[in-house]
Amino acid sequence: MPADNPATKAPSDFVDEAYHLDNAQEMVGFYRKWAADYDHQMLDQLGYTAPATIAEILGEQLTDTRASILDIGCGTGLTCRLLAERGFSKLDGIDLSGEMLGVARERGIYRDLLQGDVNQPLALPSASYDGAISSGTFTHGHVGPEPLDEIFRVLKPGAILACTVHQDLWQEMGFEAKFADLEKQGIASLISLKLDSYYRDRPAEGWFCVYRRT
Repeated sequence: MPADNPATKAPSDFVDEAYHLDNAQEMVGFYRKWAADYDHQMLDQLGYTAPATIAEILGEQLTDTRASILDIGCGTGLTCRLLAERGFSKLDGIDLSGEMLGVARERGIYRDLLQGDVNQPLALPSASYDGAISSGTFTHGHVGPEPLDEIFRVLKPGAILACTVHQDLWQEMGFEAKFADLEKQGIASLISLKLDSYYRDRPAEGWFCVYRRT
């Protein structure tokens, strides 16, 4: 990340460490260490607003609270906590870290939680969800655009994907090209795309993406 660009500089050493994880093993170790303190670090110390923003965006598209939603890289459940407050109850999550899932489970908002690598095929039926959401998963040291095929596979026709993608990776890691290819194939259609901040009082860090499963 260019050090002289405030929009691409990590807001803290904690986030910078997360941005420099190189593989799944490092990710598991990092989140094992920080699971219990993650919410405090991100919300209280850093003013992490991306989960609230993306949850609000999905809620605007899915007004029926009976909708089933898959939380990709759910972590401690920050994003679905906000959906639960809106009345959604059919919430499932998947994450690589068992420790993060443990915190998410304690919230009591998820119907089901799966431990797994989203870079691998999802052990879920096709066309089984009305929506999918992801905040902070498509970022440095985490996940590239490859899981998008599987995410759209498990979405019903007309279902909504709302996710964040760090701006540094949008072109460099092939997210822009991947979404364009999904549109070309008739799998997805763009609803909205907005560059905005992930943290309170920070420059815009990433894209807030909304696509419909066609």
